[in-house]
Amino acid sequence: MLLSTSWYVATSGSNSNPGTLAAPFQTIQFAANKAHAGDTVLVRAGTYHEDVTVPNSGTSAAKITFEPYNNESVTIDGADPIKGWTNTIGSIWTASMPTNLGVGMNQVFVDGQMMNEARWPNTPLILPPAKGFDLSNPTLETAPSITASMTSFTINDPKLTQATGFWVGATLRIGSGADWVNQTGTVTSSGPGFVTVAYTPHDPTYTIPKATNKYYLYGVAGALDSAGEWFRSSSGKLSLWTPAGDSPNNHTVEVKTRTYGFNLGSASNIKIQGFHLFACSIYTTYHSTVDVINAITSQFANQFATSAQGFLPPGQTGIILAGNNDVLSNSVIADTAGDGVFINASYVSVTNDVIHDTDYAGVDCAPIRVGGYGDSVVHNTCYNTGRDGILFSGNHDTITNNNVYDYGLQTTDLGGFYSAGYNGHGTVIAYNKFHDAILPTSTYGATGIMLDNASSGFIVERNIIWNVNAGFRVNGTPTDGPSNLQFYNNTVDATQYSMDKDGFQTDDWSTILFENNIFTHPIEFGLNVQLIDNISNHNDFTHAFVGDFSLAPGAPAIDTGMVVPPYTNGYVGSAPDVGALEYGLPVFTTGANYSLIPKDPTGG
Repeated sequence: MLLSTSWYVATSGSNSNPGTLAAPFQTIQFAANKAHAGDTVLVRAGTYHEDVTVPNSGTSAAKITFEPYNNESVTIDGADPIKGWTNTIGSIWTASMPTNLGVGMNQVFVDGQMMNEARWPNTPLILPPAKGFDLSNPTLETAPSITASMTSFTINDPKLTQATGFWVGATLRIGSGADWVNQTGTVTSSGPGFVTVAYTPHDPTYTIPKATNKYYLYGVAGALDSAGEWFRSSSGKLSLWTPAGDSPNNHTVEVKTRTYGFNLGSASNIKIQGFHLFACSIYTTYHSTVDVINAITSQFANQFATSAQGFLPPGQTGIILAGNNDVLSNSVIADTAGDGVFINASYVSVTNDVIHDTDYAGVDCAPIRVGGYGDSVVHNTCYNTGRDGILFSGNHDTITNNNVYDYGLQTTDLGGFYSAGYNGHGTVIAYNKFHDAILPTSTYGATGIMLDNASSGFIVERNIIWNVNAGFRVNGTPTDGPSNLQFYNNTVDATQYSMDKDGFQTDDWSTILFENNIFTHPIEFGLNVQLIDNISNHNDFTHAFVGDFSLAPGAPAIDTGMVVPPYTNGYVGSAPDVGALEYGLPVFTTGANYSLIPKDPTGG
């Protein structure tokens, strides 16, 4: 039987050392090459500019573990420093930047804060102190007039005062048409008051650009005109205006160079825990099963600013869990252009994580994307995201006890939970909170749980939904068998509709059941829907404005629920949760007895 070994790594070490605590290796990769089943790689404090590919697998009884030594602070950094700055003009400094990841993919950091590629209109720095930007809420220009075809569009805007040809070759990002997603196109001509853009619409009806769509431009040298911006020339020169307007030599300036901090593409039964990942992610494939990622923090896992069609973002993004039985737990994921976590395998578990400020590109991404069989998404807090909260394309999954809020920050027609045409095959959505996502009434709005395009096969029970445009929205006629959508024991306090649907009044909802739900606002159902013991147009809650949905005295129901202590997902830090209370769900059974008792999910 092989004995387990501990391998040690330190920035001051050497790969010619034996890898002991007294004489450690210098790189994690060198230790990974040595490690076999049952071994542990212990990393001393410091920053490691590596892309660690783990070549060997552990076993179910003896994983290979990577973790900081004695809980020391260890950062795996996907960016590399840029030095040798010279002053060009005013506050703009220039240095060599040999790295080029492609249009919209490059990323520049000053003292750990992401800078903006030179753009218009400018986004103000967060003050005080001047460090970075609110990536989830970028400054955008509203187009007063647009003429469009299926191949190009022209924005006429008097605020575009730049000279003829100034924007040619630039990229324009726009929430086109109905603003379901953002997409990008290339400027082919420009002049004072206009830009013309080549693009490809996703849909000939709903995604053709129109007046009032919001946009911004980036990618030409002349746009570098404010603090916190940068531009990389085709000759490999990086120009930068620091947030403080001083020399970059006074700061740590880095550019993204690597995609992954840990690549587990061919390694199973690996455990990675306790690290901080900066400007890189973790990657698994169907070859890398039963891998565990625990107690990490991840910031800026992915970057892209170009998406020719926003419903087709560029590949898998975020922490990628593509191996069966992989686990992500007790972690904080923040600041990604796309997904926070990408699930693309069976029996994956994502548990007790805080995932925020994701999808700042405003495309079809989410804090958690679920795309496998039998996956479990439980006790996570998700907030600040460009579109959906939990984006679903799986089956036989469990989505429970999650807190999802402040979603839909850049797009419309979306949900805290969103499925577009998928059969969940009994997927359970239960005990979740979806709240605080209100969009202008002129848009398609934000929904708590949205089952779009004839989605089917979901059991939706005991969720609390409040302060959103619509609580539930079901579009289309599900066709996948009896009782394929079942809604039990939910409390829905939306601002416009508790239950909403598309405009087709002939939708047949004979296979959809609503039982024991409390609705506070207008409801819309399709034809032949099954309705049992629901309360509608009811608002007798104790303190609904702060989320306390216990029933007030005299309400047409008897509340036997209780208020319990704050729910924090075990996270200690800057207010990842609502900071209010976890409330009992007032539900009911039959007649006048409405109480917090278990409900048979089969409707019996």
